[in-house]
Amino acid sequence: MLVALLTVLTLHAPTADGVLAWLSAHGWGRPARSPTLDGVAAELAARLAGPVGEAPPVGGRAHLDFLLAEAGVTDAQIEALTVRHRDAGGFEARLPGLLGRLDRRHPPTHLGLATRAADGALTSTVLLVHRGATLDAPLPQRAPPDTTLAVRGALRRGYFAPRVLVAPPRGPVRELPARTPTRRLDATVALDAGPGIYGVEIVADSEAGPVVLHNARIYVGVGPPALPVVRLRPAPGDAAPAAALADLIARHRATLGLPPLIWHPALADIAREHARDLARAGTLAHTLPDTGTLVTRVRARGLRARWVAENLAVADDAGAALAAFLHSPGHARNLALPGLSHLGIGVEGRYYVVALVGAPR
Repeated sequence: MLVALLTVLTLHAPTADGVLAWLSAHGWGRPARSPTLDGVAAELAARLAGPVGEAPPVGGRAHLDFLLAEAGVTDAQIEALTVRHRDAGGFEARLPGLLGRLDRRHPPTHLGLATRAADGALTSTVLLVHRGATLDAPLPQRAPPDTTLAVRGALRRGYFAPRVLVAPPRGPVRELPARTPTRRLDATVALDAGPGIYGVEIVADSEAGPVVLHNARIYVGVGPPALPVVRLRPAPGDAAPAAALADLIARHRATLGLPPLIWHPALADIAREHARDLARAGTLAHTLPDTGTLVTRVRARGLRARWVAENLAVADDAGAALAAFLHSPGHARNLALPGLSHLGIGVEGRYYVVALVGAPR
């Protein structure tokens, strides 16, 4: 349960009206205020509060993911900004950085904001969510074994062909069609592979290719974590991000009894170029107007392949990128496709692109 935090704030604390006006002035419209997101923002601001200038605790994203799961928020596209400041001006000075992370194709639809006063400073958190599918009922965090879930909801304009991917604790990922004639999504998910953690992901197609709309971890017959799981960043001198991620993928495939994938220099070039394009555009998209899809990018290099797949992530390091892949049933399935033989990885800043193919020639 989220605990509401009642704090006496100064008149210099940022307001939701101020953030909404700022977003509107920059062409992002006015997202709807969400009390649930306000509660998550309040909890996160309380956890990260401290004096201005002092480094915040590590694992801010892990705390956010933990709080979102507790609150039943499973939207996959969330941008968060937490700032320690002395007045509203100090907070507003950081908003352009948040603006630079937003995706014009997937503008924010919902907003949460809260401020915590502590140690003579203010800590404010703003959450911006793009809700591509509004569910009739939230996906549960817990469920008893052999539960059947009805996953239903309304698709936002611009999305089509929805499906639900289910990653049980044992066995392959299942893909369930969820489209209806009325542009709603409707699927029945059976949590029937015994106790464990199930990944449930809602994906739909768009002009930018497939987009993950919701991503939930459902704890069936087992308890969810009581505290956030915080990853420490690798020490300086660790392997370059692309090489580090390739090694992590090889280790993961080994745990599944699969052979390592062969590094392909041309695929690495394709992945690097796409990562640069994504970083310039400030978006995660499998399809871009100038370069098309991975299939067209591969063919443009004169390559042919029997199977083609692509994983994308925005992450702080290779370990965080792999964790993002493994927490997404669709991305996890791509890493374990039996027909794959080669890979190439490109990294630009926090943008990771993994190009996967089978039998290139």
